[in-house]
Amino acid sequence: MPEPDAGPTKMSPVLPSHRVPAHLARRFHQICLGVTAEILAGEDLTPPLWGVIAAVVEESGGGQRQIANRIGVDEVTFGQMIEFLEGKGLVERKIDPDDRRARKLYVTQAGADLRRRLRPALLAAQERLLAPLSKAERVALLDMLVRVIEANDSYARPGNGRRKPQRKSKTTNGGQP
Repeated sequence: MPEPDAGPTKMSPVLPSHRVPAHLARRFHQICLGVTAEILAGEDLTPPLWGVIAAVVEESGGGQRQIANRIGVDEVTFGQMIEFLEGKGLVERKIDPDDRRARKLYVTQAGADLRRRLRPALLAAQERLLAPLSKAERVALLDMLVRVIEANDSYARPGNGRRKPQRKSKTTNGGQP
């Protein structure tokens, strides 16, 4: 019989060569996703989908393109996420009366109820994540992260840093016609 899960284990120290912003940000992101996914288990939602719900609540009536850009998700992926959430009855799209091609987003009552139910557990999880820090350190960390993100936001465009797709040549013989 397998032993019950003992919960999180202490991670080995970060390698000196990995004490760089990119690696630490990636590891912290992994940890945040894991903690959030644990809370969302059973809701058929992922942490990115939860982030979309939170953004729609915060930007209620905002344009689909505007919200996608604000949270750094490409428009096609964001549209698919909205379609999924709409199918679950958590958000709704309405035609923008000023631009019939555009859509405005709203959280539904079911979405608001879900958020109200899960938000306390998600906030408590964030508190646990930052428990090693004092209150002043938490504020300082968040302020510094916001400053770094705002100063470098131009690099955060969806797809930035991905390898460009390799195109196959329509010719043969090493590119010779």
